[in-house]
Amino acid sequence: MSDIGADFLGRDTPRFLRGAGLICLATGWFALLATLSARVAGARFAVGDIELIACLVVALCIVGATMLLLDALRTGFGALDTFFSEALARSARRTPVAPKIEPEPIPSPQAPTPEPTRGYIGDRPYILDGDGAVTVETLLGPRRFGSLREAEEFVGA
Repeated sequence: MSDIGADFLGRDTPRFLRGAGLICLATGWFALLATLSARVAGARFAVGDIELIACLVVALCIVGATMLLLDALRTGFGALDTFFSEALARSARRTPVAPKIEPEPIPSPQAPTPEPTRGYIGDRPYILDGDGAVTVETLLGPRRFGSLREAEEFVGA
């Protein structure tokens, strides 16, 4: 068993939280039903016993629900942690390509400027300029790329 996710007794914490939460909830409901059954059967309780039992039942149910909630949160955040770790590893595997420095061609005065082309890469809109550069609308705003191929690699399409 790995040390990650284990408590001080070596138990797997998510399973421990879920199991302990279910046991607390079941014990609370059992105490409530046992008290009601005993009362229906004619048992007499001293003054304050019913209030004490009710407080115990409520406390057990709250503790059990809290443990189940903590287990659900831990599982959810564990999935997020795995997702972001994989995303960071994926971006680390990409090798940065040194841009080629090419001299800019001197535009001829007679050449008309072509209209920008619009389209989609995956689910992201882009604009292809006349010089071959591409502007892609990302979640953080527009981002400019040197070519359509670079934009496709970034978006993952």
